[in-house]
Amino acid sequence: MKKQSTGRGFAYLSMAELLVKIMSVVYMPLLYRIIGQVGHGIYAVAYDAFTLIYVLTNEGIQRGVAKLVAELYAEDNPRDALKAFRLSRTILILGGLFASLLLYFMAPFIAENAESPQAALSIQALAPTVLITAVLSAYRGYFLGRSFITANALSKIVEQVVNVAVSLLGAFLLMKAGTAMGVAGGTLGTSVGALVSVLLLIHEFRKGKFHRVRKREQSPEAYHHTSNELLRKLWTYAFPITLTAGLMHIGGFIDMFIVKKRLVVAGFFGDALDAVFSDLVVFKSLLVVPNTIIVSLAAVLLPGIASANALKNQDDIDRKVSFATKMVLMISIPAFVGMTVLAEPIFAFLYPESGGVHLLKYGSITVIFLGFIQIQNSLYQGIGKFYWGTIAMSFGIGARILINYLLVGIPEINVFGGIFSNFANFFIPFVINHYLLTRVLGFQMPILKNGWRPALSSLAMGVVLYFMTLMFKLVHLPFAHSALSTLIMVLAGIAVYGVAMILIGGITKKDVTDISPRLYRIIPSGLRRRMRP
Repeated sequence: MKKQSTGRGFAYLSMAELLVKIMSVVYMPLLYRIIGQVGHGIYAVAYDAFTLIYVLTNEGIQRGVAKLVAELYAEDNPRDALKAFRLSRTILILGGLFASLLLYFMAPFIAENAESPQAALSIQALAPTVLITAVLSAYRGYFLGRSFITANALSKIVEQVVNVAVSLLGAFLLMKAGTAMGVAGGTLGTSVGALVSVLLLIHEFRKGKFHRVRKREQSPEAYHHTSNELLRKLWTYAFPITLTAGLMHIGGFIDMFIVKKRLVVAGFFGDALDAVFSDLVVFKSLLVVPNTIIVSLAAVLLPGIASANALKNQDDIDRKVSFATKMVLMISIPAFVGMTVLAEPIFAFLYPESGGVHLLKYGSITVIFLGFIQIQNSLYQGIGKFYWGTIAMSFGIGARILINYLLVGIPEINVFGGIFSNFANFFIPFVINHYLLTRVLGFQMPILKNGWRPALSSLAMGVVLYFMTLMFKLVHLPFAHSALSTLIMVLAGIAVYGVAMILIGGITKKDVTDISPRLYRIIPSGLRRRMRP
């Protein structure tokens, strides 16, 4: 099993995450059609509850393990890296078991207070997944810390394939017993997919003989950490990461209660309440699709920064920060333009019954700041400034809750208040973090220098897509042709953006070859000649 560099590791993991998201983008509308708009509203409540518990028990330790393992290997101390992994695995099993039981027994209370009592069964069906994903997180953290990205990438794809197949089948079969049962059936694949994925990583762990430490790898001069010392390090790394991620999801969880109760004030009840809440959930789920690639970049960046920081290699840290800043802008700006222009065809293809098209059209700018926050937090975590991102995020969450309370209850605004609250949730911490990272810590993150080329290329892409949407609007197409036209426009947008970036020097030969020399050879020779070194 080969280690991957930051650029190549990012490419592998982002491709896997993108495939997973593509499967999700295809699978969710199918599930939506099986369980209906009301069922999707119930499903969203169940997943919000599950996601919060998942993040609190998994997210921090997975990244903490990756950071600690990367640091220990940088110091030629694989013995303690393996010891840290085993300790974290034990903690995650115990914590995951407790959290699973807690979620199961709290399900009726959560569902009732979320104005969605039918969600209780789905929350209970998701409860075992917390334990399974806890074990999965330990292995993914270890492989990430060792920079063995391929195993993690493969496990994510396998997990999603199984999830999609089992969830759709479960929902289809159980809908005959009622909406609540059908929604619960639509959650079964989450547990089964995670179980298959963890079995795959255990196999890879044994196959690679990572449960043993070769003598030649271990430095005789390396410090021998006690279990208590490793646990303290793990706690120091994992707790603030958990707190930051937990704050984001706790804000969303509290938001769920506030939004639904304020929608009642605005005049929505029963099935209409679940339906309009479903529109908001669909908007948020589409918003995170392009962010998937940036999450992969953040995951690869953390152990790389941690390793460079342990070796006091400031030049390497600066290179990684520069690469991350450039990649965020290259991904998020065209994503914002594309989702704004293609909001109507995207909804016509994926969610024809949903009324959330205007939420995406006017709220997609948030994707830029959502992406930046992922990188900013990874940078904080890599250099040991754990709580800085947490404090900044708390301001955004406070603004989000306040705005939702004030705006969603107004009948004329109702769910559209979610656009403003979602923007504030990420824009405020982005501004705070950027000031702290550039002015206080002295990192170079030139947004205008790295952003003008993606912005200009995205503008060209947006103009082309706008005229393509006008052309397709002239012809009233059936669903199959509508889906094909949407796919054609997406591919055309990617092609126009890519060519424009190459022509104005936004994508260089080094950018491409760092990811894969094969990818460079695929580019037409005429464009290769125009590329900057």
